[in-house]
Amino acid sequence: MVASQTEEAYRELRSRILALRLRPGESLSERRLEGLLGVSRTPIRAALERLAQEGLVRREGRGYRVAPLDLDELAEAFRLRAVLEATAVRWAAARRLQEAPEAQALLKRVEEAVDLEAELALATEFHLALARLAENRFLVEALSRLLPQIYRARFVEALSPEGRAQAYREHQRILELVLQGEGEEAARLVTAHLERAYLRLRESLERSYRGLLALGAEVRP
Repeated sequence: MVASQTEEAYRELRSRILALRLRPGESLSERRLEGLLGVSRTPIRAALERLAQEGLVRREGRGYRVAPLDLDELAEAFRLRAVLEATAVRWAAARRLQEAPEAQALLKRVEEAVDLEAELALATEFHLALARLAENRFLVEALSRLLPQIYRARFVEALSPEGRAQAYREHQRILELVLQGEGEEAARLVTAHLERAYLRLRESLERSYRGLLALGAEVRP
């Protein structure tokens, strides 16, 4: 029972943090979270410890708070992400795969997503599915820990329908290149794709900086 409540509390808190419904820098008291989630302190405490391991919350004295958005950390995260994903597609292409059912199905779901939160979550899962094609669990684990640091910042990005369509086409092309065994071209495209994503996100964060501060969010330039 406690294990299932811990998982439920973890998933709900993680979802709220990633979607910025819990603001960067916001204090997370166990008493408040009891009322918010409807579970006792034991599963809440376990969920917070798990989120702390992921870097989404930080210990502060006897309590926790949501980790701030740090623009320098975001830049570091994107640099590492580009290295990991470029390596992943090179290794995946070398396997000469005929198909990639999980990644292909996720692309279809991205295309059919009806709201931004669902689309972002599915696009993130697509990148992980692409990495899994490399068949290296350490690479996938590293990327799994890194992506949440980037994901929540995406909610301040005003991405146009044209920009979202371009991102989708690039996802399609990267997967095509992997299945064609074109590892170097796939690596080049995924690196360029992530560079563009980072620049758009950085610009959006800088434009939204004062507004985020006004909402009580902690953002570090």
